[in-house]
Amino acid sequence: MEINIATVDDANDLFEMNTLFANDASIESIQKSLAENECETVCIAHVGGKAVGFCCGRLVKSMCYSANRVDIEAVFVKEGYRGQGIGRALIQYLENTFSERGIYHFHNGAYLNNLKALSLYASLGYQCHGEVVLEKTI
Repeated sequence: MEINIATVDDANDLFEMNTLFANDASIESIQKSLAENECETVCIAHVGGKAVGFCCGRLVKSMCYSANRVDIEAVFVKEGYRGQGIGRALIQYLENTFSERGIYHFHNGAYLNNLKALSLYASLGYQCHGEVVLEKTI
């Protein structure tokens, strides 16, 4: 397995995987985000040269907090590659990438019924604080 920071060259693979995950972004918006979004870091995993997973972390800077943090926005691994430690490796790569920049606080949201994700995060030291996520689209 090989994990790297995604570049615009990875846009097609990320688009394919994102349609399986969220189905909410065009290839053009993915390309633009990879080229211009300085707050987001996308990690991509390859096995045998084939893209099999990704993880997105967004840097959050706010006057409300004494330290910057990273919101882990998404972790996705293709079916057939799950259960092989790829999601864990993606998260750890993202953590290492930001900790090298002096950012040590990570925040993640997961659905309460996604027991596999909750178990993975717990095994990596994440703690549930009982937060509720509210969403609105205007």
